[in-house]
Amino acid sequence: MDGVFDVRSVGSIVFDREWVPKPGSTAIVIDLPGEEGVMWGLKLAGLGYRPVPLYNALPFAIGDKMISPSSRPATTVHVEAILAALVREAVNLEKLRLLPSAPPAFLLDADRRLARTEIRPGIFDNRSVCFTTDFPSASFLLEHGIRSVTVVQEGTKFAPDLLPTLVAWQHGGIEIQRKRYRNPQPLEPVVVKKASFLNWLWFRLTVALGFHKGELGALGEIVPASSG
Repeated sequence: MDGVFDVRSVGSIVFDREWVPKPGSTAIVIDLPGEEGVMWGLKLAGLGYRPVPLYNALPFAIGDKMISPSSRPATTVHVEAILAALVREAVNLEKLRLLPSAPPAFLLDADRRLARTEIRPGIFDNRSVCFTTDFPSASFLLEHGIRSVTVVQEGTKFAPDLLPTLVAWQHGGIEIQRKRYRNPQPLEPVVVKKASFLNWLWFRLTVALGFHKGELGALGEIVPASSG
């Protein structure tokens, strides 16, 4: 973890607490880019929600953990800023006395699937996706008093890897709402539609054939040189 401490914070974030439901029957999914999700998680923790980080990508190869950040291979997704924010904000989170029944605020990186660097040999490809198994089931949420889930994101379309989870929750009796980041509009109830078979198949093939898995099966590996 020492290898990421030199990653500075982006600073303040835009957070409007007026729309946030009183902790009780609502869970929240924060799908925002980079460390903004972590910062939002801490803000929500101050209101009584429990942050649950769901970052599935390695920030760098496990074998490079003792190497200076400036000497590591470039990455497709800048995950080190997220890791650094988790380290920094852990101290502040410890100061909060969250109730055992605090509803969850799941933290995702909205840039997890997007390569910000050209995918070429020598680059550490750490693009990632979230899975339905990363989240509790609808029945589990209902058993613990959660009746609705609010998704905070920048756009209007749900990410394709998050979509199956939202559909499963909705099918199981959970109401889905959306809150646009930096948008003054109130919470918006939505009916989540299942992706078409062709879109689902294309997405699964893209992940299976295009993303790189490295050590321990985690998403993240140095792009090998072409054998051709």
